Amino acid sequence: MNIDNLKCFILVAENLSFARAAEALYISQPAVTKQINTLEQELGVSLFTRSTRHVELTPAGMSFYKDAKDIVLKSQMAINRVQRQITNSDSLRIGLSNPIALFYLSPVIKRLHETHPEIRPNLEIPGYKIVLNLFLENKLDLLFYYKENMPKKAEINFMELEKDSLSCLMPADHPLAGKDTISLKELSDIPIIACNPLNAPLSTASFQQQLLEKHDANKVLYCEGIEVAHCMVSAGMGIAVLPNILTLKSPDFAVVPLRGELPLSFGVFYHKRSKNAALTEFLKLL
Repeated sequence: MNIDNLKCFILVAENLSFARAAEALYISQPAVTKQINTLEQELGVSLFTRSTRHVELTPAGMSFYKDAKDIVLKSQMAINRVQRQITNSDSLRIGLSNPIALFYLSPVIKRLHETHPEIRPNLEIPGYKIVLNLFLENKLDLLFYYKENMPKKAEINFMELEKDSLSCLMPADHPLAGKDTISLKELSDIPIIACNPLNAPLSTASFQQQLLEKHDANKVLYCEGIEVAHCMVSAGMGIAVLPNILTLKSPDFAVVPLRGELPLSFGVFYHKRSKNAALTEFLKLL
């Protein structure tokens, strides 16, 4: 069974005529008959009742008609999708290291849509390690990431968007929520929610290691990612130390800068030799 068999069957079913189906397909009537016979033999059922005067769908044919239409439609959609990816120079593949960065990117995407509606952004958020590899393998046009996390490569440019810093994420009613800054010492007796180092920025993983070396092991709660850390903080289970950009801005949370930590550089990486016109317009907008 192939797409040509199915298209032939659909035309015969809709026209109830082998002759009209042949005209629509620009093939001979015997060729249409052969296609239908091949399909019936493969399925093991009769799809049509034929006579010299008329053609009718059998119950099996009626049942198969909708499935055949769905198969042909989905196949065509898949082909169109692949062809667009190959030929559409207005597509833009954007990688983010964390879903929460979407809140940062959202106004930029909105502006892009307003000024360049022809550009279609495709956002990828598969995790820190995977998204980095996708970018380094040229499968992404640009990557929103921390500068410290990127290996030094001659063919990659970096545009800093803002300075960031490590901050303490806590419930809005936490006793430390009203402070201007928090020191490492003030965290010594407080339960800490630590992210898996593989799913966190290097600065977060490095600071967590420094903190945990002096922290009571019974007061450390581990989680798989920044989203889970927010959930645990919301539940009052402890404080999480995260880059400020990756903290969710909500009345339910307080975010207090960590005292004495060096600033982080957050921005966008892109390939120097890219010929994607959509990338050029996006960088101008940034």
